[in-house]
Amino acid sequence: MKLYLTSNGLESDNVAEYFKNNVLQKNIEATSFLIVSVQDTESDAFYLQKTMDELRGVGAVDMDIFELKEERFDAVKDYDVIYVCGGNTFVYLDRIKKTGLDRFIIESVNKGSIYVGVSAGSIVVSSSIELAGLGDGGDINEIGLEDLSGLGLHNVMVFPHYSVQDEEMIKEFEKRTGYQLNRLSDNQALFVNDGIVSIVN
Repeated sequence: MKLYLTSNGLESDNVAEYFKNNVLQKNIEATSFLIVSVQDTESDAFYLQKTMDELRGVGAVDMDIFELKEERFDAVKDYDVIYVCGGNTFVYLDRIKKTGLDRFIIESVNKGSIYVGVSAGSIVVSSSIELAGLGDGGDINEIGLEDLSGLGLHNVMVFPHYSVQDEEMIKEFEKRTGYQLNRLSDNQALFVNDGIVSIVN
């Protein structure tokens, strides 16, 4: 199982290079499946294009895109990379489960697909997304999602976009919940490779 969890995707050179050389390795023509939020603004289009350009930069040539506004997802092929973009974590998890993407993601990763998470996409893989609402910059549970259980692909929990100002808040959360959070700055990634966890700086 390979999980590559990030704050900002492959934006940073070091995060992109590590992904290309140590995660993808020799798979230079990777097929990728992108899971994105509703694409209805110029900003959405800009970030989608940016993401696609970053993937092409590490060798991906064949990309399929799924918008979370779709009612159902039916898998038609296997992918080398499952790339889950950022957004509101509560909405993302809700739509992933309602569309059936959760089963597809779990089955694909267990069969060897590489999971890449960006911000919210990095949070949903763990057992709970409770941390998504932390702090002034946290996501708002605007849909009133009650079941906060994540995909459970691994027991790691990442706090994306970390800065030292978040530390006291995170420690209070860890003490209250018993969870241990992996702090990820915007220029870092966390690589889970068959149970071995490494921080990419």
